Amino acid sequence: MRRAATILLLVVALPAPSLAAAAGPAAPSAEEASRRSQAEWLEDVAYFARELPRRHKNLYHTMPREQFEASVRELEAAVASLADHEIVVRLSQIAAKVGDGHTRVHIPASFGRYPLGLYWFGSDLRVIAATPEHEAALGSRVVGIGGKSLDEVQARAGTCFPSAENENPWYVLSTSPAYILRPEVLHALGIVADVQRAPFTLEDDQGRRSILEVPRVEQDGTLTGRFRWSAAAEPLSRQRRGERFWFTRLPGSKTVYVSWRGYESLGGHARELFKSLDESPPDRLVIDLRQNGGGDFLEGRKRILDPIRKRPALNRKGALYVLVGRQTFSAAMVNAIDFRKQTHAILVGEPIGERPNSYSENDEMTLPNSRIVVSYSTRYYQFLDQDAPAVMPDQRIDPSWDDYKAGRDPVMDWVLAAPAPLAAPTAPAGPGD
Repeated sequence: MRRAATILLLVVALPAPSLAAAAGPAAPSAEEASRRSQAEWLEDVAYFARELPRRHKNLYHTMPREQFEASVRELEAAVASLADHEIVVRLSQIAAKVGDGHTRVHIPASFGRYPLGLYWFGSDLRVIAATPEHEAALGSRVVGIGGKSLDEVQARAGTCFPSAENENPWYVLSTSPAYILRPEVLHALGIVADVQRAPFTLEDDQGRRSILEVPRVEQDGTLTGRFRWSAAAEPLSRQRRGERFWFTRLPGSKTVYVSWRGYESLGGHARELFKSLDESPPDRLVIDLRQNGGGDFLEGRKRILDPIRKRPALNRKGALYVLVGRQTFSAAMVNAIDFRKQTHAILVGEPIGERPNSYSENDEMTLPNSRIVVSYSTRYYQFLDQDAPAVMPDQRIDPSWDDYKAGRDPVMDWVLAAPAPLAAPTAPAGPGD
């Protein structure tokens, strides 16, 4: 968490989709990956098998040692018959069995993707973004890929990351689209026969089905700019997509909205925020952590939590709101818990997509030949007294397709419709005051 641990970035996420690949540093190109020999891969698998148990805080907290070692032996025996991308997926499956979201094999930059954006609304997986060539798919439900049902696709993709039982259901909702949209992953899992294209079975709201042939494209920085979106408008939570921290005053409501998506340069951002808040105190302060995948929670406490606690005009009932959801992860989850424990904040949104008492604080290692990056947990944290699967918001509001396509943010709508805050106290307030 304090090593900028972030969950695998979703290929598309609500309310402000991230479209970056979850690639580690110095990831191999497709040409480099194709040159790996059997001996090089065996050396990488041996390194993975030797170093992951040594470096992880407790590799066998969910998966027994015997299962880990048997999985490695099976992979070693199969290396000669597997393509490079199939070996990477097999390594991902072994790491997934470790059972914590901070332990994973990074998807390499050589992997392509399908030029769509997907998001789960309950049990419906919707196309919420597409390049112009596939714009007709916008808003459709995905009901199958490669002739497999969506349930089968989700089940196979789910072998590449920790299960809902090991993390929680919201973690799975947050993570699975990133794997479903990777051609190499679907090919290695036996979902599609051709790594260069995939037949998506789509269904519209009238129940009409069609098959869309979707090509593999290279993952690069230009794809985001080409996307068309299914939403009619962009609420605050989906604006200024490339910025990690920004804030604005909402006209007519004396509300300051803060989009806190990352911890980079947090000190400078926080100084600007509190300067503005001190010059003109709002009636409501809303801090949106729904797209924050983590960083250094100690920085969050120092730069955001502590200054709010010292300002009774902000830290009072009905004046402070923290928005959370399935993408709130790692340090962002910790700081959301801090807000609940140390301030009068009201948490609003979805349950958080991470188990609060778990192994985390990740570090990384790089396999010597393929340069594949592997993250692993270095500490165990217990942030809640009870062993709950998720941090539950005070006011739960799940995303709906109707709200999304209309450009509404029901979480912010609820906050703005909430009763006016109580009068500001004359002395610093703690959560028990």
